[in-house]
Parts: sequence; C-alpha cells; structure tokens
Amino acid sequence: MRHNTNGLLLYETDSTIVICTGLKKKSDNPKTGPMAQTFILKRRTPPTYNTKGAGCEGCPIHDGCYVLWHQAPLSVYRSYKGKKYKPYTGSWEDLAMLDTHLRVGAAGEPTKMPSHKWREILGRVKSWTGYTHRWKQASNLSFRSFCMASVHSVKDMEKANDMGWRTYRVGGEPMTSSEIMCPHYTTGVQCIDCNLCNGTHSNGKNIYAPAHGARKGTIK
Repeated sequence: MRHNTNGLLLYETDSTIVICTGLKKKSDNPKTGPMAQTFILKRRTPPTYNTKGAGCEGCPIHDGCYVLWHQAPLSVYRSYKGKKYKPYTGSWEDLAMLDTHLRVGAAGEPTKMPSHKWREILGRVKSWTGYTHRWKQASNLSFRSFCMASVHSVKDMEKANDMGWRTYRVGGEPMTSSEIMCPHYTTGVQCIDCNLCNGTHSNGKNIYAPAHGARKGTIK
C-alpha cells in the first residue's frame, strides 16, 4: 500500500480517527497561513453538514459551524477509508514530518484524542493553535495547557477564566478589557506567526474575533 506522504494517522479508536494533513503540501488558508491541520472525525460515519466530526454533538454553534464538511473533511475521510495514511509510530521519519506548525482541530473536537497524545505531538512541532468547545467538562481541564476555550458570551468567558482557561470568543457582545482583538483583524498577521492561541502555554489576554466563516451570519 502506497501511503499519502502529505499526512499521518495520529490516532484511531473504534469510533474516532485523528488525521494530520498538510505536512508537505502546505495550506493556503489566508488567516492561518501554511499550517498543517488535524481532522478529528468519526471512524464509521463520513462527515456531512448534519453529522460533522467526532465530538461535535452538542456544540453551541453546531448550526453555525464554519467548517465546510463536504469538502476537505470528507476528502480526508475517504483517503482514510482507502488506507492512504501512514499510522504515526514516533519513528524518525514521522518526527521529521511533524517539524511544522500545527492546527489542533481544523475540524472536529480535540478532546476526542487524549491530552497526553496531543502533548506528545505538540512536543515535536514548531508552534500550534488549539480550540475546544468542551471546556466546561472537568475531565477536559488538562487541555487548558494547549487549547483555548471557545466561548460565545462574556459570561462564558468569565466562567472559563475562573476554571483556568484562556478564551477565544467569536462575535456577540463588545470586546472587554480582559480581551484583545485577534491580531489577524488588526494587523493582518497570520496564525502561523502570531502564536497567541495556544492555551496557557502563553500568558496573554483572552482573544476576541468578529464572527467569521461560511455561516457567520448565524453566530450572534
């Protein structure tokens, strides 16, 4: 079997797969820059607008999700089903591929892969961004060190801060004194060069951003 040299299968259970792509052919995303990306998907169900990825059930912006699930996530899923991705083993070849900048969860919920597995990967990359909507669960507190809590109200921002999270808040109420505007919207800097959205690995303020994405009009 000839594997796709642009990606790795980082994690696999009976219900969940985590696949990293963009390791050689870099993304041209204008906001993030050429970062590798991870897709957290259901192992047995192809992603669609309704089914989405692993852990997306109950997401507060389920209907306003910015991800176009029928595009890149579905393509990744089909490649996985075709056994195109090499399983990550920690070999020197794998580690060399991970010498990159990484998006923790370009699609899907990062908490579907154990935090110690993420830390193993993040210990190898140059930098990362990470976000989770499942920050309220006590069992996910270990993700604070590398993920931002995705929130959509000042009340939730304050609650997350009390739990030790830094936050990334999209849309809604005006920016507060404990937040700064996402630098992409003020200076045009890309995520690959910003490095503020990496949980408590940075000790900066919370981040605020205008609603964005294909369905930004549904986010209030």
